[in-house]
Amino acid sequence: MLKKVINAVEKYGMFDNTDRVTVALSGGADSVCLLYVLLELKNKYGYNLGAVHINHMLRGDEADRDEQFVRFLCDSLSVPLRVERIDVAKIAKETGESTELAARKVRYDVFTKIDGVVATAHTASDNLETAVYNFIRGTGIKGLLGVPPKRDRIVRPLIFCARKDVEKYLNEKGVDFVTDSTNLSDDYTRNMLRHRAVPVFKEINPSVEAKVSDMCENLREDEDFLSQTARKIYILTAREKELDAELLKIQHPAIIKRVISNFILEKCGYCPDSLHLNKCRDIVFSSGRVSMPKGLSVCCQNGRFYLEENREESFEYIVNLEEVNTLEEKVNNLFSKDIIDCDKICGSITFRTRQEGDFIRPVGRNCTKSLKKLFNEKKIPKGMRDRLPVAADEQGVVWIFGIGASERVAVDEHTKSAKRFVVTKNQ
Repeated sequence: MLKKVINAVEKYGMFDNTDRVTVALSGGADSVCLLYVLLELKNKYGYNLGAVHINHMLRGDEADRDEQFVRFLCDSLSVPLRVERIDVAKIAKETGESTELAARKVRYDVFTKIDGVVATAHTASDNLETAVYNFIRGTGIKGLLGVPPKRDRIVRPLIFCARKDVEKYLNEKGVDFVTDSTNLSDDYTRNMLRHRAVPVFKEINPSVEAKVSDMCENLREDEDFLSQTARKIYILTAREKELDAELLKIQHPAIIKRVISNFILEKCGYCPDSLHLNKCRDIVFSSGRVSMPKGLSVCCQNGRFYLEENREESFEYIVNLEEVNTLEEKVNNLFSKDIIDCDKICGSITFRTRQEGDFIRPVGRNCTKSLKKLFNEKKIPKGMRDRLPVAADEQGVVWIFGIGASERVAVDEHTKSAKRFVVTKNQ
């Protein structure tokens, strides 16, 4: 165990140029193991050791139990401890993010406030699960890199250790730890991989964690080479506010995408997703325009690849309701997303734009969503969201332009009176 940790620490220079190491201590087996290992190596590397515990306030009494365990453990080992209690559920509700994503952001926000390096307890088993999880979701090379051994001031000394190594070490030391009950459930995709898929992988190859770690290391080298090459090409093709499309199009497709990604990151402050990136690469060869987030478009014409702000069109929407002959059109048209059953309307229909608190259950979606989330999913430009027509009755939204009717007023085999929303633009 110690040899694997020392190998990782020295291979990636985890403790170089620092005299302070802080363990991200949840109280679980992996983080408790990491704390004890780094206590053993404290004199070898000459650092001051501390710990930080973040109570996400998500699991009630169980979360408080974990905090108390960590406090007792650090006190018994004379390890300075910093505790942060943060209401992650409240933050997730305010931002509209998933609880998992909000919790991750909270953790790393706390880490940035800590001096020295922060050691997290990611293992080779976590690395395997991450790589496989990204693989089944669809990913490029970066997604297959797994968990980076070191990123800025975040280090992972257990990255060469499998979960069985952790369990063996704790058993030999007779060390207690706590178990997060959510880790025992198959409700989360990562847990399903851990409990169902990984055991099958190990039947095929008992050394699967080590082999995937080797794969990640090889891919990390490949990605580093491609990124460096793309950066050189970017410097050659970049002008003040654009790229030389003629020089760009003679590059390998993998390099083209990376150069474009660098360009958008530098000019806009974010990395485009794979869908937008592929569209941007395509217009290098065919010319055209791709609408991007944040009210921008990527354009390519006359040998120039550049960004420009989306132009606000001067028009208004005109919405009309047309009768639908259900006897003649039922078979062919009742699937239309813009048709409603008039008998299901509560009161009268009014036309307006979106309002705070609006939500709808679109036909066939089996879920109710806020208009904000739906507009995000549809990637509707923010400048357009307050202009799209919305129809509502006394119970709420019954139809949205571009999204369709609410399931509450949807037509079915019993519909007797139906109408279709028809939208035109008045320039």
